[in-house]
Amino acid sequence: MEQVADLRDGESVATGTVRTRYLRSSFQARRLTRNFLATLSPPPSSEAAETVLLVVSELVTNALRHGDGVRDFRLSIGHETVTVEVADSSSVLPRDRSPQDFTEGEDGGFGWPIVCHLARDVTIRAHPETGKTVCADIPL
Repeated sequence: MEQVADLRDGESVATGTVRTRYLRSSFQARRLTRNFLATLSPPPSSEAAETVLLVVSELVTNALRHGDGVRDFRLSIGHETVTVEVADSSSVLPRDRSPQDFTEGEDGGFGWPIVCHLARDVTIRAHPETGKTVCADIPL
């Protein structure tokens, strides 16, 4: 079951999947995610919920900062996992960076390793000429 949520006209969440194309901030994504998690039965532990929220925040922030915005955002429930999918318009793939890689004036670069550490599985689907979708399966 899928319901498209238009955040400009209010939020709606269907148990099983939530999707929107109107994210303008990681705050909106976290709010939508909290509402989605509240519909799950049984509810995830507070630790699992915080992990999902952190992954959502990192992926959405990356899409906003480096991918010209969020083209599509989807949450879905699987067998003991929540899948987070964030699409953006950039074909540039996320990369690992260590503190030693930074030079004066650079910022960011720690979110991707956090996502890869917290998620059970992370995949990137390239969309020729339209960008990419990053998918992360987070255990509940």
